[in-house]
Amino acid sequence: MIDDKTLQSILFLSRLDVSDEEKEHFRKQVGDILDYVAQLQDYETEGIDPDLGKAVTVDRLRADKARPGFTHDDVARFGAHFSDGFFVVPRIIEDFLENRDEE
Repeated sequence: MIDDKTLQSILFLSRLDVSDEEKEHFRKQVGDILDYVAQLQDYETEGIDPDLGKAVTVDRLRADKARPGFTHDDVARFGAHFSDGFFVVPRIIEDFLENRDEE
């Protein structure tokens, strides 16, 4: 089990807001994980290749080639608005800053 201070630190760093019941559940889970990690430290690993368990990965990325994309007409069919060749979107940042100053 982990103490309250450690639990609060983990919740703070994880930006989690949980109920008291969830805290107890979380405390037990973290405690079990830490116990398991502590057990792993008891095993002798001297001389074992750290890359032994590495999976062989295959490059699955596609070639980086330019391909035709959507045209303005294609995008406009989805409801986008244009002005002088640019997308027109609602003001967000400016409205946020104006409203923040009023609060």
